[in-house]
Amino acid sequence: MTTISLPETGSPPTIKVPMRGYLSGLHDQWRDEVRGAIDPACELGAGTWRRWRAVEYLQHGFRRRFERERRAVASLHQHLSPEQARHLWVGGELLAQLVDSLGRVGFCQHEAEFVPTMLNVQKALDYWCREVNDALGPVRWGDVSPESRGLFETITYDPVLQGG
Repeated sequence: MTTISLPETGSPPTIKVPMRGYLSGLHDQWRDEVRGAIDPACELGAGTWRRWRAVEYLQHGFRRRFERERRAVASLHQHLSPEQARHLWVGGELLAQLVDSLGRVGFCQHEAEFVPTMLNVQKALDYWCREVNDALGPVRWGDVSPESRGLFETITYDPVLQGG
């Protein structure tokens, strides 16, 4: 008589796929979206209303998405070295303060100030995305808690835009 051994089913299989591919795609899409809002507002002679729309996007939809991503990244603090955590904190604070500074009265009426500020926002976003990709890219999805995974999966979900 032949004995057939059953496979062990004690724990779910480990997901060994690193986060880098997901994060890179997420960030590429986000940077394209930001450029789509900012670039037309930075064109010569764009006008106050086009600049105002870019500021509105950054202060509302962009800010909400950025805060969701910051929470997701913070949920994986145990995977960060102290230096990575410092870089992410600096990048996050820089981007948040730049966006906060956009609400000044009359800002949209000053093209000479507007364009360099928007370029700084784009550079700060590029820095943030690069730091997140470098710090968390090697982390394997199997090492991410279900709660953190949920935060990353809903970064692009905006309840305000979805009517929630």
